[in-house]
Amino acid sequence: MDSDILKGRHGIVVVGAGGHARVVVSALRAAREPVAAVYDDDRKLWDKRLLGVPIRGPIDELCEFEGQAVIGIGDARVRESLVNRLKIHWATVIHPLSFVDPAVPLGEGCVIFAGAVVQPESEIGAHVVVNTSATVDHNCNVGDFAQIAPGANLCGSVSIGNGTFVGANAVVIENLRVGRWSIIGAGAVVIRDLPDNVVAVGCPARIIKQIP
Repeated sequence: MDSDILKGRHGIVVVGAGGHARVVVSALRAAREPVAAVYDDDRKLWDKRLLGVPIRGPIDELCEFEGQAVIGIGDARVRESLVNRLKIHWATVIHPLSFVDPAVPLGEGCVIFAGAVVQPESEIGAHVVVNTSATVDHNCNVGDFAQIAPGANLCGSVSIGNGTFVGANAVVIENLRVGRWSIIGAGAVVIRDLPDNVVAVGCPARIIKQIP
């Protein structure tokens, strides 16, 4: 690793070089945050570029990193694994074209993309992704590593458990609880509480699968 990158002198490092990472790099640039490099374990990507940013690796080089990094990978289990693997400082990224109420606590490493809205009295956990044009209304709680996909809507006082994925354009109506590590399909409408480790789809959403 370049010693200046190691010291965090060139800016934030993005972990992962897939499609999600492209949106993370774009959000960082929109927020006027310098991006030093992208790191990935895929050797075929090394010495190539992602949106003009050099791709390096392996990711374990970052065990000695002293700067700030953000995970550019959508899969919640992979993000959790990387956080356990890398004991470094994680940056929080807020796209300037989003709205986040100033009093909302944001966990380390979370990313809020363009057009997203997070309303008052909500809480956003660590390494959460609130994706493009998703909305989190008042008094919601979104657990660590969860992802609210593009266009999804959490109505007021909704609780989303750690690692849960709320699919694109899905809706969770007010005052509901969705458990940990569950998946809500794209376009689903959740009208009752959902437990941990399930897949729910449809309108109204129904459980179709248990996740081992």
